[in-house]
Amino acid sequence: VVALDGNAVPHPAEVPVLWLGTAERISAIVEMNHPGVWIMGDLADDDRHHGMGIVVEYANHATKPAWVAPKPFHWNYARFAKLGANAPTPDDTFEMTFAKDNAAENGFNRWTINGVAYPMLQEIAPASFHLKQGGRYRIRMHNASDDIHPVHLHRHSFEIIKIGGVNTAGIMKDVVMLGGYQEAKVDFVADNPGLTLFHCHQQLHMDFGFMTLFDYV
Repeated sequence: VVALDGNAVPHPAEVPVLWLGTAERISAIVEMNHPGVWIMGDLADDDRHHGMGIVVEYANHATKPAWVAPKPFHWNYARFAKLGANAPTPDDTFEMTFAKDNAAENGFNRWTINGVAYPMLQEIAPASFHLKQGGRYRIRMHNASDDIHPVHLHRHSFEIIKIGGVNTAGIMKDVVMLGGYQEAKVDFVADNPGLTLFHCHQQLHMDFGFMTLFDYV
């Protein structure tokens, strides 16, 4: 893996599998040194059997495509980061808790940030967080649910400075996968004035409240 979300990683590393959340991007170099006909696909058998896969065929090979399940592997962003670095002190820190109200809206789960679900019926909702141009801001995220959330910040890139209890540096992204009951800290610089959306990239979560707005003041 050499880049995440289009940004080069400080520590390129070899991995046996890729864990790719909704809207994430991974740049990886693969050395093609194992001739045959193989299936590259989702580790979940049901998803792969229903089309989430592709056949990779070497020249002069025409056997039946083979799927070989990888050994168990734990994906960790810290693998690609500078470890133990101290991030600059931010100008302000935003605390965010993501929570789920089970079946609270017509049988669908309602999602909240700090207890507030985004008002989907309003054309433009009021911003909940306010930025000053040029400022450095920290978002401390706590996932109070058992769902995995691909959390996305529009129009900016952020640096992961702590995830899974590990301090990191140098990982620049715009989507981060936040595991169930996991916490993370990310820093970003307010360098693109205007309304900025922050949300979970799972469409069903976003449609039922998992969004908020930043503005510049």
